[in-house]
Amino acid sequence: MRFLIIGGGSIGKRHIKNLQSLDYLEIWCLKRKKDENFEKETGVQSITSINELPGNIDAVLICTPTSLHAEGIEIARKLDAAIFMEKPLIHRKEEFEKIKNGLSGYDKVFFIGFMLRYHPLVQKIKNIIDSNTLGKAYSARLEFGSYLPFWHPWEDHRIGYAAKKDLGGGVINTITHELDLVQYFFGNPQTVLCDSKNLNKLNVEVEEIAEAIFGYDDKMVTLHLDYLQKEYDRNIKVLCDEGKITWIWHDHKLVVKKYNEDAVEYELANDFDVNQLYIDELKDFIEIIVKSKFHHPLNFDHAASNTELLLRMHESLRYGKKINL
Repeated sequence: MRFLIIGGGSIGKRHIKNLQSLDYLEIWCLKRKKDENFEKETGVQSITSINELPGNIDAVLICTPTSLHAEGIEIARKLDAAIFMEKPLIHRKEEFEKIKNGLSGYDKVFFIGFMLRYHPLVQKIKNIIDSNTLGKAYSARLEFGSYLPFWHPWEDHRIGYAAKKDLGGGVINTITHELDLVQYFFGNPQTVLCDSKNLNKLNVEVEEIAEAIFGYDDKMVTLHLDYLQKEYDRNIKVLCDEGKITWIWHDHKLVVKKYNEDAVEYELANDFDVNQLYIDELKDFIEIIVKSKFHHPLNFDHAASNTELLLRMHESLRYGKKINL
């Protein structure tokens, strides 16, 4: 199988390394200019035009800033290749409509890379919710916080895509794994109310912190995102009729507490490697291509519904009110 990576940043390099670990060696990387240092580091040829490709490409991995995702999709369509899209799909309504029209009837696999779904403790949360082990969930809170200057310490945080409005940055657009998990656990909400702030702590032009409330007929789910916490934090709490589920990323364990019973803990192995989540999603993507599974949980329909929810969060911000979905 042959792969084209569009974008040679940190996530592009990660996918290259992981594909190579799976013994896929026919890989090319499309960049704005030739990059000999990149080639030495990755062992992959960098190209500046798809005309330099030596033959057919089976899959394109789009690893560029969000603002360039539509361009990546056009390249994949020209190559008639399966598409692996790094999240989020897009952040502008006009481009969203163009992408939907452009991919209508496209007969190749589409996959969006929400790798957190492959985390074993996240999957355990999903199983507990679906099985009603603790009764029905009526409330949940998902939180993410991480200090933006620490992400890529070798570069000025103010120039990276996450800090640039025109590249699709901002904490709402950039941190979408938790938004995906809201849908994964509970389906699509009926309403959304969102607020955000740039507190001028990082000297960036985008929102640094955001809160959202998602309304359902039988539950309320809240979401917190920020670029400001110097100690990385990612956690989930789900309240159910008969108990609660608590997951804190750094504890590497899930705590399930049923009313009037002792808590049960599910722990990860000491050698758990986060990169395995990225490998697992690539394995899944490749299997989906081989089996031509167009209907799967991370297909274009889900990418579109996730984008629709993202856009409605921005709509709520723009009008300062709750939005019906």
